[in-house]
Amino acid sequence: MVEKPGLRAAAAERTRRAIVAAARRHLVESGYAGFGMERVAEEAGVTRVTIYRRFGSKLGLLEAVADDLAARSRVVPLLADAEAGDAAAAFRAMVSGLCAFWGTDPDLFRRLISLAAVDPEAQELLGSRERWRYGRITAFVERLAAAGRVRAPFDALGAAAVVGAVTSFPACDEMAARLGVGFAELDGPLTALLASVADLDARGGADGGGTDGGGGTGPAR
Repeated sequence: MVEKPGLRAAAAERTRRAIVAAARRHLVESGYAGFGMERVAEEAGVTRVTIYRRFGSKLGLLEAVADDLAARSRVVPLLADAEAGDAAAAFRAMVSGLCAFWGTDPDLFRRLISLAAVDPEAQELLGSRERWRYGRITAFVERLAAAGRVRAPFDALGAAAVVGAVTSFPACDEMAARLGVGFAELDGPLTALLASVADLDARGGADGGGTDGGGGTGPAR
């Protein structure tokens, strides 16, 4: 009996998901130094050859884990949805979206960021995603600037730098720990803090809606 292409594709996708899930668990538990393909293969029920054929290398598997994290968090549609409304409302929704993003899998974020500090290839991998995040933040801040909402002494570039730093995972992780709250509860404190950078009060839609701040298709590879 000949296996149908659709069934083969579904089986291949299940295998890919099993490998990525095993890699995520192993990375969180052991760190990158102990991130062994043999153990990942054993947990996923495949051979090391299968992993290398699908992902090419240890770094390729790490990239798949990062991509899976972004997909689980829905950060791309969350930030796309945040573009609706006036500049201030869109910015507040963007902050909420980033808080939700960080809260998806904090243990994995901690491991990935620690890894980027010591491994140049991992640093570039995560750096491309941070550049995407800063690009999206800049687009939201530029809408605030166009609406005359960025406060002195900041210009759009300086405001985007501050927002990017304050809403980074390390900053949010420490704030959540010190406040004793979950990431989803940080949007209020963060918005209050960032009100020193821009006027984030509602003005009845006077700034206009739409997606005038530009777009993006997702985290860069």
